[in-house]
Amino acid sequence: MTSRRIIISACIITGIIHTMADRIVTTRKHLKPSVELQSGIAYTKENQYADTITDHTSKLVRFCGYEKTLRTSRETIFIENLCDSTISSISFTINYLDSDKRQIHQRKIRHKTDIPPRQARRIDIKSWDTQKSYYYIHGDKPRKSATPYDITIFPDTLFITPCIP
Repeated sequence: MTSRRIIISACIITGIIHTMADRIVTTRKHLKPSVELQSGIAYTKENQYADTITDHTSKLVRFCGYEKTLRTSRETIFIENLCDSTISSISFTINYLDSDKRQIHQRKIRHKTDIPPRQARRIDIKSWDTQKSYYYIHGDKPRKSATPYDITIFPDTLFITPCIP
């Protein structure tokens, strides 16, 4: 009788082990494809090639407008694409200067965008002025007491989608 119980227990344990082994999932879910590099050019999910330009970017893009009022938490920048390719992302540096041209703040921004060749687009970014106490010197002067500032913007890197025949 004990050998019979041992055999039955062994069969039950083997069945449980096989059932648990079947439940182990070997594939991971919710994965996103990574960017593949093919000859130094990144392949994006839209089946387009992306390229990076870091030199002479000031000749390929123009910052043609800026706005920030006193009580807003957003800054608006207008960017014109002067090159023959679509800009998919842009990296630039903004210097914030007081009325005596001394630097108050500096920051680097990378913003995903879609600017077709020879066109301009507006981008909105979160303001650096979290206390809402500064206003852009070339904008409307507020009724309340506030500190004026000016900016200089320099493009650092352009991420473009070149025309592929």
